[in-house]
Amino acid sequence: MLNISAAQRAGFAVLVMASTIVFSSFRSDRSNQPGTYLHKISSPAGQTVLEYNADKTIQKITQFRKTENATYTDVQLPVYEKGRLVKSLFADEENATTGDLYTSFDYAGDKVAKISYYRNNVVYTYDSLVYNENGKLAVRYQFGKNPLKGNWENTGYQQLTWDNEGNVAQLDNFAKQPGYSKFVHTSAVSYTYDKQQNPQQLQPELGYLMDLSAANLSAHNILTENISSTNSSRVVTSTYSYAYNGAKYPVRGTYTSGMDAAVVKLEWIKLQ
Repeated sequence: MLNISAAQRAGFAVLVMASTIVFSSFRSDRSNQPGTYLHKISSPAGQTVLEYNADKTIQKITQFRKTENATYTDVQLPVYEKGRLVKSLFADEENATTGDLYTSFDYAGDKVAKISYYRNNVVYTYDSLVYNENGKLAVRYQFGKNPLKGNWENTGYQQLTWDNEGNVAQLDNFAKQPGYSKFVHTSAVSYTYDKQQNPQQLQPELGYLMDLSAANLSAHNILTENISSTNSSRVVTSTYSYAYNGAKYPVRGTYTSGMDAAVVKLEWIKLQ
């Protein structure tokens, strides 16, 4: 059995800016007409390749990650039942067609209510999702098993605040801290957006497979991201910009934060 480490799981965030630049620029069209779909994401940190089923659902997500000493391959294989995403499998071989259970999805109506994460095919943590009256994700509760008591405990949560345009305006993180009986606010991330439609909304399950980030959930594309900590007055600001081809598909995203900068390139394919 695979023992999936936290580093491997974090690898599916793709790149520092991938969940913001790349997947806020994702586009799909599941009608019977041919559509343009994201195929490859390239950056100095590696590559991510997306493959599709005949019905244009996601068949495979393959990530090639590079470190100073080695290159790693992570494969995620989504599983659908009656067109609904129900679980995903994980493997570490590029040509894998099956793998160990990685995540599973439970629904309340048409909404994902619970995401369970597996190690050696056993649940070791899960998220419980709560939506607001507009059907937007409002709170993401995180649960882990107490190693001494053996019961499930709420270890933290994220609270999302939405603006009137359908964007996540702020994400607040709460966690348990030594000496406190209640959850403590630890950090916050605020966002600004452009007015361009976020095509990721056309394939929302990619957010559940990769990351329930503001970039995957919001109606428009992120321009700035401001991260602040409760215990510090310092605010870290990151900016994002996009370049489009003649068909108005993003082909490049640029991320800048302080002295750091990176460019992500995107490639597209036509599906019949």
